[in-house]
Amino acid sequence: MEQPNQQSTQPPVFNPQGQAQPPAPQYQPRVMASPMMSPIESVMTCFKKCFVFKGRARRSEFWWFILLYLIVNSFFTWLGGMIPVMGTIGTICSILLLIPQFAAATRRMHDTGHSGWWIFAIFIFFLSYLGSLIAIFAPLGSSMLEITDNAEIVRVAVDSIQSAPSLATIMGGCSLFALILLVVTLVFAVMDSAWDANKYGPSPKYS
Repeated sequence: MEQPNQQSTQPPVFNPQGQAQPPAPQYQPRVMASPMMSPIESVMTCFKKCFVFKGRARRSEFWWFILLYLIVNSFFTWLGGMIPVMGTIGTICSILLLIPQFAAATRRMHDTGHSGWWIFAIFIFFLSYLGSLIAIFAPLGSSMLEITDNAEIVRVAVDSIQSAPSLATIMGGCSLFALILLVVTLVFAVMDSAWDANKYGPSPKYS
């Protein structure tokens, strides 16, 4: 007489509602956030990567450097009111700091998964706005240099814009579009780092 099979397959387990229990969730690795960058570490990193427009930059790296830029610009502006040559030095420093600032801003966009062209789009439209101003005030020539009264400068500017309505429209459109781009990029810049790797590289914050 044959013995019953002791290794028969067990029936599936059902919950009280009569539905099969879902499979056990797969293991998810724990994501750890590295400590925030210090101001000195952030500034040193941005200067080392002043020509690096690839990769990613976390919030602390970007915003500490922006704070340095604002402090330097404000200090030389205040000092230039008393010592004119310091104002010129401040202008040169501000221009030099723009290069690592644009690089850090590009990497900050990459860190949130967005293209760095958002930063260059603002720069392009700023140049368009500047070109519109030059086109409006260029016909005035050296007469603008002889005006010292602020109210007179404003009156001349209004008259120039009214005499060139097409250029004024272009300038207004560029300003509005640049403002929209600026708001969008600011929202991207304050977003937290994406915890996983993206097409721009691994996360600089999470591991």
